[in-house]
Amino acid sequence: MNGTTVAQAIAGVRRRLPPGWVVGEETAARTSAVLTLRAPDGQRADLAVVVRRGLVPRDVPSLVASAVQRAIVVSPYLGSRTRELLAEAGVSYADATGNLRLVVSSPAVFLEGVGAGQDPDRMPRPLHSLRGAAASRVVRALCEFPPPFGVRTLAGVAATPLGTVSRVVSFLETEALLTRDERKQIVAVDWAALLARWANDYRVSTTNAMGAYLEPRGLGALWPKLSRLPRYAATGSIAGTSVAPTRLAMIYVDDAEAAARALDLVPTEAGANVWLLQPYDEVVFERTRRKPVTTGEAGVEVIAVSLPQTVVDLMTSPGRGPQEAAALLLEMKGTVEEWRRGTRS
Repeated sequence: MNGTTVAQAIAGVRRRLPPGWVVGEETAARTSAVLTLRAPDGQRADLAVVVRRGLVPRDVPSLVASAVQRAIVVSPYLGSRTRELLAEAGVSYADATGNLRLVVSSPAVFLEGVGAGQDPDRMPRPLHSLRGAAASRVVRALCEFPPPFGVRTLAGVAATPLGTVSRVVSFLETEALLTRDERKQIVAVDWAALLARWANDYRVSTTNAMGAYLEPRGLGALWPKLSRLPRYAATGSIAGTSVAPTRLAMIYVDDAEAAARALDLVPTEAGANVWLLQPYDEVVFERTRRKPVTTGEAGVEVIAVSLPQTVVDLMTSPGRGPQEAAALLLEMKGTVEEWRRGTRS
């Protein structure tokens, strides 16, 4: 690591400080540096500069444990998950692209800056996102089946080639979203954070082929008619906690045009209250559940996607979708044993 990265990070701090503040250049021995902040009233704070070339999320706990009480982590680039974990640990950071969080109690300083969303110098690697049907199947299985299990077992329940599963698991381990033991068994999964990470690479309206339609008589008339379809799975608000009236029905179907005819829906470019989704993968029809729905004085049951699929669809849907996803996640955290599948093989 040369001094250029440290100088760029310090320049980012200097740009964001208000007038009258002074930022000292790095000083100290060859193996360390100190960032000095001086307030207009003369108060001073010294932060040990901890320089890392490639800090990945799984290495954050050991770094935090070994860091001095007041420090700032400096790197050419810090990924979003790494930044999140550093912030949770109360550790300041700055990278050469402009990502910055600096918190000092005395003199009081709070700075944040947003830089690059991706490493500009990243070398190609086998997997760096959760795009694609195979990765999505692995994410669904990790969320829906309780550990411990090995990669081979995971490949079986996810119906995904072993090599692909190994790459996804290695990526998620690097992102500190799952934990493996010395035998490489998956022993813990941060399923809530994993769903949020999946939502970075997934959009319900674009990952799936979406058609917009109108149910002229309102959604209360739609739910009983779903039984006309040979196969479907409801998602979105109706599949969640129902904290607010459902205004947009999102239904996975095999053929949107055929389903629209069977349901007497009208194609529309504006004012749609129904989205028919031709799914990114067959997994949306797996591990479904029955969800009661009230329609006037009567009630029906609809077939709904799994709760993890519901969450990611809500996270990436319009309107109140993200807020409904947050409410559903809170509910799921208190009922994990009830909704998670107990199958082990």
